[in-house]
Amino acid sequence: MSGLETVVKFSYLSDENRWDANRYNFDWLPELDEHDREIIRLLDCLRDGEFSGQASAAQFHDLMIQAKAAGYTDDLVADWSPLFSYMNVIVYEEMRHGLAIGLIHQYVTEGNTSFIADMNVREFGKRYIWCYEERRYWDLYSYILSHLFSEVINTELYRDVVTRIHHPGLKEVLANVRNDEARHIAAWTALVKDLLNADPEHKVRALASLQCGLTHHNAMVHETYFEGLNKMLPLFISEPKNKLGPIKRISKQKYRILLELFGEDNPYSESDVQQIHLQYLGKAAGHTRARYSETSPGNIEFVS
Repeated sequence: MSGLETVVKFSYLSDENRWDANRYNFDWLPELDEHDREIIRLLDCLRDGEFSGQASAAQFHDLMIQAKAAGYTDDLVADWSPLFSYMNVIVYEEMRHGLAIGLIHQYVTEGNTSFIADMNVREFGKRYIWCYEERRYWDLYSYILSHLFSEVINTELYRDVVTRIHHPGLKEVLANVRNDEARHIAAWTALVKDLLNADPEHKVRALASLQCGLTHHNAMVHETYFEGLNKMLPLFISEPKNKLGPIKRISKQKYRILLELFGEDNPYSESDVQQIHLQYLGKAAGHTRARYSETSPGNIEFVS
């Protein structure tokens, strides 16, 4: 085996499941009712989060360069090759998500579909690619774990939003995004597992960085992340009594992934995972902006 089988598998799965965005021509937009429009008005920060996949890729490379400068060996660097390859797939798919949500949001809020034509390249680059200088929360291992565990939250958010939406055209677009995010969970899990199995040093370093990777959403690279977190929390749906609510669903899936990746070395129970998640939400409540701080709890300094 070459070691590239996992990234090739999930690359062709992306190819086979790539949905037709119809050149971002959504001719059903005038049909949206006020219920659906009200939901879309809440998704501007979600648009930002999708576009900030560009910044995630830039910072991912940046972190590897820093690790090499700090003495990270060439063999350990090479073990990351499949993850770097898959990051290119992710960036493309997140870009598509941002374009779809951004165009729909602009139509609902401004009444036009000129979202793509209105974009300024320099502003796009500054806002969505080179936007992380004040928000360097992660090291290399916590960052890739953050990408994995963040997709769990993303999938559950889209799942619940799709359930709420009325119009079949809008429901289809957001369901397609949800399916992409779910596939990303499977891909990152498999790729990170391959990395941890490549050399014992990877597991040691990943465990040392696990709490940050488990709690800090990778979209925190963008300035509007906490605004969006608080604005979109009501979109999560609590299930009937015989099913799991959103916090429980997220915690269970994160715990399942922890067991798959770390086995007996996993330091957290399912209850721990849920409590960590709730504490993070409590700390973020009411805040809209944050930056990295060495002296603040969790290295998050809220500035508004």
